[in-house]
Amino acid sequence: MTCKKELSAVILASGRGRRFGENKLLYPINGIAMVEQLFITIPTDLFKEVIVVSIYDEILTMSEKHGYLPVHNDDTSGDIAKTIIFGINAIDRYSDGCMFFTSDQPWLTSSTIERLIGQFYNEPEKIHIPVCQEQSGNPVIFPKRFFADLCSLPPHYGGKHLVKKYPEAVSYLTVTNALELKDVDTKEDLSPVST
Repeated sequence: MTCKKELSAVILASGRGRRFGENKLLYPINGIAMVEQLFITIPTDLFKEVIVVSIYDEILTMSEKHGYLPVHNDDTSGDIAKTIIFGINAIDRYSDGCMFFTSDQPWLTSSTIERLIGQFYNEPEKIHIPVCQEQSGNPVIFPKRFFADLCSLPPHYGGKHLVKKYPEAVSYLTVTNALELKDVDTKEDLSPVST
């Protein structure tokens, strides 16, 4: 795929995973930390930059080893809106948009990421969201025109707040494998995946 636009990526990696019982982002799946599964999956050549926002020093150090830009999140309240703002503030000002990733989707594939990027190139003013069986998920691409809105999210609100506010601006990408969009909240969510 040839990049027609300059797209940034922001990985949101500040979740506390209380229901998981420990830091789920560092939990090994097939010997690799869950967050590192995403680091490996991302087709980095399709992004202008990859930014990792985290409260965890281990994850920030890991992100540097992959050539990503680590951004320390010093907010201890668990506010997703603040994590998003940290990411937006780190984006190159010449980026045309940003794909936001959560860090707890270990079955997301490079192919789906590439397809979502391709859809963005075709409709660069739209918000692009993957969907499977009428259930939307992550990652989500926001064009630059929504960056100011993302920086003004109410406390503890994520990007879905803007999806509801601007439904006419949303374009969906159909994903056939629901597992790709599944996020891990508990250890039971990993079954039957080997750890």
